[in-house]
Amino acid sequence: MSESILERGKNISFGYAALVVGLVFLFVLGGAIVFGAAIETMFVLAWLFTVPLVMKTGYTYKETQEFGWKVVMESLEANFIILIVGTMIAALIASGTVPLIIVLGLKVISPKAFLLTTLLVCSFTSLATGTSWGTIGTAGLAMVGIGNALGVPVGMTAGAVISGAAFGDKMSPLSDTTNLAAAVTGTPLMTHVKHMTLTTMPAYVICAIIFGFMGMKFDATAYDPTIVNNTIEALSGIFKFSVIELIPLAIVIVLLVRKAPPIIALLSGTFMGLLVAFFRQGESINALLGYLYDGYSIDSGLTYIDKLLNRGGIMSMISSFLIVFAAAAITGMLSESGILGALVKPMANNCEGSRFKTVLYTLIIGYTTNMIGSSMLLAEIVPGTIMKPIFKRNKLAPENLSRLLEDSGTLGAWLIPWNANAIFGATMLGASVAAFVPFCLLSWISPLFSLIYAATGITMKKLDDSEEKEIV
Repeated sequence: MSESILERGKNISFGYAALVVGLVFLFVLGGAIVFGAAIETMFVLAWLFTVPLVMKTGYTYKETQEFGWKVVMESLEANFIILIVGTMIAALIASGTVPLIIVLGLKVISPKAFLLTTLLVCSFTSLATGTSWGTIGTAGLAMVGIGNALGVPVGMTAGAVISGAAFGDKMSPLSDTTNLAAAVTGTPLMTHVKHMTLTTMPAYVICAIIFGFMGMKFDATAYDPTIVNNTIEALSGIFKFSVIELIPLAIVIVLLVRKAPPIIALLSGTFMGLLVAFFRQGESINALLGYLYDGYSIDSGLTYIDKLLNRGGIMSMISSFLIVFAAAAITGMLSESGILGALVKPMANNCEGSRFKTVLYTLIIGYTTNMIGSSMLLAEIVPGTIMKPIFKRNKLAPENLSRLLEDSGTLGAWLIPWNANAIFGATMLGASVAAFVPFCLLSWISPLFSLIYAATGITMKKLDDSEEKEIV
């Protein structure tokens, strides 16, 4: 994709573009909501009418297909990581890593401090690893287990987990979304990260205060430790615990901090988890290989323990994988053909000379792409390429745009029920999207700061003449 994405739609009317995008959107959501069909199924079926509608604008079938494959290939590495995260989760449960973290947390965390602690733990984990999904599948999964034992509503816990995980995914230089936002806009990575602190840190402080006050409602004096003690006793009876069980997670964190490729880091943690499970927990090779595919499985006789542990594996990630794959193909056809460009061109042109409209429309395009494409990566690529020339025309530095891409892309993905991120969060944390969306506080608050800054001009860095010439 390039800056000419707006020009690709020069022969496509706004009405036709709105018709095509509206049909795709209504078809996918209609099938999911009215008939309960899987989102990925609807995206695949949408190919039947998306292709001829794109071809009607003057492209051949081969060209239309190549548009879809182009974006699929751009998101392939991130999509493959989805499957690897599934194997890592299964391995870290079988090794005793996740159960040990749960036990340690149950011993030291009180109900009043739990939500704030969850936010901080997941933030640090995500900052260190650069992956929100990996954080949710490890530290987040453990914190949900602790929260269930403490009697904290799972929606609140999941909201704190996702807020912390999204914070790290947004602010970590190791994150794929952070690097993507910087690359799409032509912003130096650390310039992008530093500029994000101006909106993200105030929003994060507010999140921490709110979660702290929310935790105060839980009466520690009325807290019944029975389920906590039963959980600790049950997990201690199933797994052997020592510092060895923490090695797989430590390897993942160290490798990611040292900037190893995410696939290598996650697979290394998976392999070490298998070794610990084999030598320490007595699991057979056949069982471990089965866990990697179908997820960890145990029948402990305790429903809440089985519900906590029986998860992970490649198959648990297939839905998210297929959603990103199918949505990327459809989005590629719409964006590369110029249909998306034609749809947003009037909006983009309306931004001329208006800082607030430029910011507002960038957020709108980002959220819209997140809804259509069901992927936060696409929600950074599409609005980034569309709005980059508009920001330059309005003499706004590219780091303003890269910051907004993270607000609507990285953070906005968790608020859309059919988005791959929200589906993954619901699957891993055992909470419905409706239950945790109200508590994804960072996703709600950070964009508000961007709008306030747009209205006031605070932190909205302008281009000087030399910087304008350097932007390609």
